[in-house]
Amino acid sequence: MNDIKFTSGLSVVADAHVAFRGTPFLERTAPLNQNALWMRWDRNMVVDCYSDMVEELAAIRNRVAMGDMSPLSKYVIAGPDAERMMDALIPRDIKKLQVGQIYYAPWCDENGHVVGDGLVFRMDETIFRVSADPGLSWWKQHAEGLDVRVTDISDSYGILTLQGPRSREVLEAVTQSVQELPFSRLAIVTIAGRRVEILRQGFTGEHGYELWVKADDGAAVWDAVEAAGKPFGILPAGAWALDIARLEAGLLIVGYDYTSAGPDHGGAGIQAAGKYRASPFDLGLGRLVDFRKADFIGKAALQRMSNTGDHRQLVGLDIDWSQALDGKGLESNAPGNLRRVQWYPLKAFRGGKEVGHASSVAWSPSTGRMIGFGHLRREAAETGTELTLKWNKDGVAADVRARVVGLPFLSLKRAANG
Repeated sequence: MNDIKFTSGLSVVADAHVAFRGTPFLERTAPLNQNALWMRWDRNMVVDCYSDMVEELAAIRNRVAMGDMSPLSKYVIAGPDAERMMDALIPRDIKKLQVGQIYYAPWCDENGHVVGDGLVFRMDETIFRVSADPGLSWWKQHAEGLDVRVTDISDSYGILTLQGPRSREVLEAVTQSVQELPFSRLAIVTIAGRRVEILRQGFTGEHGYELWVKADDGAAVWDAVEAAGKPFGILPAGAWALDIARLEAGLLIVGYDYTSAGPDHGGAGIQAAGKYRASPFDLGLGRLVDFRKADFIGKAALQRMSNTGDHRQLVGLDIDWSQALDGKGLESNAPGNLRRVQWYPLKAFRGGKEVGHASSVAWSPSTGRMIGFGHLRREAAETGTELTLKWNKDGVAADVRARVVGLPFLSLKRAANG
């Protein structure tokens, strides 16, 4: 895909001339971008908001939406020692991962801090793929001395995400073959005469799919899916709506909600400080650590954390949005002013004592509340606990009330078969 120069409409980058690479769907997404708003994601630009974020989010929640997730890094780990390497890096039991099955998993350093998290799927007995934030150096480092190859295929594929309660009907209309695809499984189909790999996955909490498309086939597959989705009210959803959707679903992003312990610079536009490194237990991912395995990187450190309970707890926060706005020169009755996800951490206090921090704070149209993640000491993490957040918006500081609630913020439907 050729580099393209835009001179205006960048929602994150303010330079007069910014060179960036388009994704395999750029020929279709650019004409649909009514607001001319773009967001930098790693080495690419994607549409930030096509027309109206709330409408795009409503399509995800109530009908069906299609979005561009192509900038996700994509790696192939292949060779006779591929399973051995993956089993050493992933705290889940890779030996149980079947061909065509997908694991969501974190991977850690020797101290038990998360290097990254994402999807791991088995294409063949000796071929795995990883879809996650950038981490090529990490994977190649651990391939040394093994009979295995690590290949970066990030630019070879686009990822078209199809999310929403009617996504299955759209895929069935365009493929005639995915109606019964179980959650976290992979199928290979033909769409518009092109080979497409469909993963029953997603990052919104809804029933959905990720379509892996060869780069040259992006426009043709987009057209076919869009046409099949019109009877079901399909809309394109930009990065803004997808970001709110993942927050509502209780899903984390490295670089925004925790800092990677690895050597690679992540795709996130804002990097958190080193003190925000986290273990799987800090991030609510302890269920994905299998101590029955013989060994894996970080096992000893994670075992100590599990035994002592020495870790933070991930919770939901219900935040008093009116207090955040009152007296700050913003309309107190306009939650739209807080619709953007606040990616920087906010210190959290209980009774004057610092007990953790908040991340990914934003107004949630689906719930009608201002929400965020709390990363709290265990004594402050009980549901109903009242906290104070040190809020800072547009250079004005304030103390804002928050209450601990459960996660996710709405009922997840992505694993349902209906």
